Amino acid sequence: MNQKTEILVVPIDLAELELLAEAGADAFVIGSERFMMCGTGYFEADEMAQAVKLAHRLGKKIYLAVDAICPNDLLKELEVYLTTIKTLEFDGIRYADLGVSMLIKEIFPEMPLHFVDQMMLTNYETVNYWFCHGVSRVRLAAELTLDEVLEIKKNATGEIEILIHGSSLMFTSRRKLVENYLDFQNSIGKGVKLAKDGKSLFDPERELYYPIVENVHGTHIFSGNDICMIDDLSKLLLIGVDVLYLERFNYETDTLIKIIQLYKLAIELAIADEEKYTKVGRALYIELEKLQGEFRQMDRGFYYKPTIYKNQSK
Repeated sequence: MNQKTEILVVPIDLAELELLAEAGADAFVIGSERFMMCGTGYFEADEMAQAVKLAHRLGKKIYLAVDAICPNDLLKELEVYLTTIKTLEFDGIRYADLGVSMLIKEIFPEMPLHFVDQMMLTNYETVNYWFCHGVSRVRLAAELTLDEVLEIKKNATGEIEILIHGSSLMFTSRRKLVENYLDFQNSIGKGVKLAKDGKSLFDPERELYYPIVENVHGTHIFSGNDICMIDDLSKLLLIGVDVLYLERFNYETDTLIKIIQLYKLAIELAIADEEKYTKVGRALYIELEKLQGEFRQMDRGFYYKPTIYKNQSK
């Protein structure tokens, strides 16, 4: 069993960071809204300095996210930004753009690099390519089965991070595409429409709400259900998966604290007494179900089903 498995989460501010650390989170991701793809965890430069000091005082790790896809102008802005915060002692920098990696290596030559493209890391050869090019950690694509994740970790030469709980990013574009997406879906008879809250798409075929984020980096559509693997961690811990990422996109602070506490308990049980963990795992899953919002159900994501579309031959 991997006894150093990291629970990774994104805090919204300094106060929440401390609360999540007390709940059992091991590491945090923060960044600037200008250079962070989507979500939360937006900190100004002075707040970042405080967050780094706070995390380290609490014995936790903290990573800078600059995972936006950068056109030329934004890349120039990023160079200035990284230079202004180069004295901050982050434990790693997360990116998803090759141009960004060049800047990071120039400005932070000793900094651990985490490649977190959420779509393309689907096999161990690609993963090891990045490890051979100076990356110490990769975030695997969400649409992988559990067997695929285990095989990648078995053959990987660096740290592996996976999404273990919460909503997965299904679609992203630098353009603001909500209306175009709606028109396309309706043109092929899907009947998808924007929900009354204006923040999600409703798919009547599956009766699911797909959260939408439109920001300076474009349009991002998240999955209709939240992944939950709290009762099925044993194989992942046994093979040594390094980082379990909890996506906090749909959760308020109090709910996120409870989620972290339950996952911390699950990990400790799985390591100390796998038989007991097997017995109580389902109860932990049910406890998490109670925390879900009105329109958010839980499932296993793609861990037990391959990505298959209608009319697609096997």
